[in-house]
Amino acid sequence: MKNGQLQCHLKLIFCSTMICSSSLLIGCLYTFTSTLLDQLREPSSTIHLSIEEESWLTSITVLMCPIGLLIMGILTDIFGRIKAVQIICVPMGIGWLLITFSSSYTTLLIGKIILGIPFGMSSCMFLYISEITPADLRPLYITMIPLSVGLGMVIESILAMYFRAQTISGIIFVVNVVNFFTLFMVPEPSMWLRAKGRSTEADKVDRWLNLGNISHASAPVVERAAVSMAVNTNAYASPVTPKESSALSSSPYWSLFLRRNVWLPTMVTLTFFVCQQASGVYVLLFYSADVVRDCKMPWDGNTVSLLLAIARVIGVLIFASMHRIARRTLVMISGGCMGVSLLIVVAYMRVFAGVQDPPFQITLIIAFLLYMLFALLGILPMPWVLCGEVFPMEVKGVMNGVVQTCGYIIWFIISKIYPSLVLNLGLEIVWSIFAFFCMLNVLFAVFIMPETKGKSLDEVLLFFEPKEKIKNINIP
Repeated sequence: MKNGQLQCHLKLIFCSTMICSSSLLIGCLYTFTSTLLDQLREPSSTIHLSIEEESWLTSITVLMCPIGLLIMGILTDIFGRIKAVQIICVPMGIGWLLITFSSSYTTLLIGKIILGIPFGMSSCMFLYISEITPADLRPLYITMIPLSVGLGMVIESILAMYFRAQTISGIIFVVNVVNFFTLFMVPEPSMWLRAKGRSTEADKVDRWLNLGNISHASAPVVERAAVSMAVNTNAYASPVTPKESSALSSSPYWSLFLRRNVWLPTMVTLTFFVCQQASGVYVLLFYSADVVRDCKMPWDGNTVSLLLAIARVIGVLIFASMHRIARRTLVMISGGCMGVSLLIVVAYMRVFAGVQDPPFQITLIIAFLLYMLFALLGILPMPWVLCGEVFPMEVKGVMNGVVQTCGYIIWFIISKIYPSLVLNLGLEIVWSIFAFFCMLNVLFAVFIMPETKGKSLDEVLLFFEPKEKIKNINIP
């Protein structure tokens, strides 16, 4: 590798690492609730919670996420990508600080509510990395975001072995403050700077990164400019006949949402989110200590949480290495293997129900680890990816936000009702339901899911058109 290429990669790694440090803290939040609840249940704890209060403490962060996404989107466009992350570091710090010094359920709940605002900040990080990296290197660097979330889960699980939950919260607060100041060393993308008329600063950023050393595309693809051009020229508009094009030009904006290639992708992506969330993958992340206790696993909750976090990191790396494989294939493999893993769990609990010291207890741990590993190959990331690829350019921003908001609401509902489901239906039935939805993901991939890998937006949108209409459409 030439010296210039090495310098470019080091600068890209530096920028990506600095902004992904916040994702590291979000990863800590994934497993922190399980650690916190596990310690609050100890006899020596001064805060005692009911099952209902525990479920609110676990799920409220996800419920607040859509509000945080809205705030993040506004800040990102007005102040820039880096400044938006720095601003969001403020409520993150307040949330962790409240938990550090909390002495009541109310204080803990307020802290978790505030932490819901930055919970979805990864959307800004995806935008930043896509704008500073060349198109051919973008998938590689974007992988750093889910990887940093997984590493955050690993770090929190290790800390939980040696420190109390409130001490961990204090440590994360300090790291958040340090992260706030280190972001001053990271430049805004030149694309955003030029959009704001700050061409001189943009030129400095381009000269500093000097991306021409590592890619034939000397700069990242200017996606927002491309979006604007696409809307004006209909280069990426949904496939329509000349008569329809004339009619649409005089139609009100709201009528766009009544088109088949808008409402049908909405139904498809929402179905995917329901199948994803009902497969229980986020439940295992949020309630890992409870699952360990209820399944009578031979290891403690912190150890299992650590192993699940490591499985997630490995899953992210495998997913990144399989980027050439069709997405429907990944979802089929992911859902099928997750379902088999859970069926092994349910079968083990059924066979050895009531046995005081059942044999081969390691079976449960291995099955749950494989379940988490295979989740990262498709079921966990793919709904979020798909909702950004199936809508016409004219409504993509709005519908992407609507569908993802619905995804978070479904996430909240499943997380909120899980303890009640276990209490009323029993552990075996609940995880059997999760296994059933894992298998539904396979059927979804086979019969419903559009293949978007390597396809243009025009080709993806044709999937949602009637067959007789497709025959009359020529894609330029």
